[in-house]
Amino acid sequence: MPAALPGQAAQPGPVTNPNIIETAIAGTSQAAAQQTAAVQAQPFTATPSGMTGTTIEQLPDGTTKYTDYDAGFEITFPVGWLAVRPDSEEFNASRAGEGAVNSMLYDQMTADLAGYEANYDRLYSYILRPDIKQNVMFGFSKMKWDPEDAAMLDNANMGDLVRGLESQTSIPGFRVEIAQIHDDGGTRVVEVSGRWTLKDGQSDPVPFHSIFFFFKPTQASTVRLTITFVQDYQDEFAADVKSIKDSIRIIKL
Repeated sequence: MPAALPGQAAQPGPVTNPNIIETAIAGTSQAAAQQTAAVQAQPFTATPSGMTGTTIEQLPDGTTKYTDYDAGFEITFPVGWLAVRPDSEEFNASRAGEGAVNSMLYDQMTADLAGYEANYDRLYSYILRPDIKQNVMFGFSKMKWDPEDAAMLDNANMGDLVRGLESQTSIPGFRVEIAQIHDDGGTRVVEVSGRWTLKDGQSDPVPFHSIFFFFKPTQASTVRLTITFVQDYQDEFAADVKSIKDSIRIIKL
């Protein structure tokens, strides 16, 4: 049995069911795909001609930069967030290494690997933050790329996303607290976030906070980043989450 999340009762498995967030996203994607496609102006970062695949880089300041040449974007995760590509050498090394002393991390990575969808799942990250507490996992994020989602990111679409997420029984009692469009970072990002509670019948209910970021590398594709963590740490992770959103850059293919 993995260790309990800080300040919470012991949990019988990973932080949460690995399919919960993916199921919700699938439902909202179907509604969004029915909308009319339109070009959205995006700033571009130049990239070497002919580059394909993905790269992950540990930067001098301790952050982790992920670049996706196939999808056409880059994003950076803060210090204390373990960012790894699914079914990769760094994923396997982290699962065997850090997972050996962090049972929560090992169990979540194992569940993620079992549910991995090639090409669609692009990046996993795990909130470790050893500066807060050693050898625990406070939450995780999952990034998915749909190369055939041409839906606009506008107010109408955001409303559909909110309604779709709140109607999903797979996110128990999820209620949206924030739904807004960010244009200030240079790339349009739709944010939908709120709270929900996981009840497994074997321990005290655990409150979680989930944040959904949606952005479009191209007019015909959409990336969805879902970040989920223990509600008690929302204030501690607010700056981390903002830095992730602000780091999103579109690269010209």
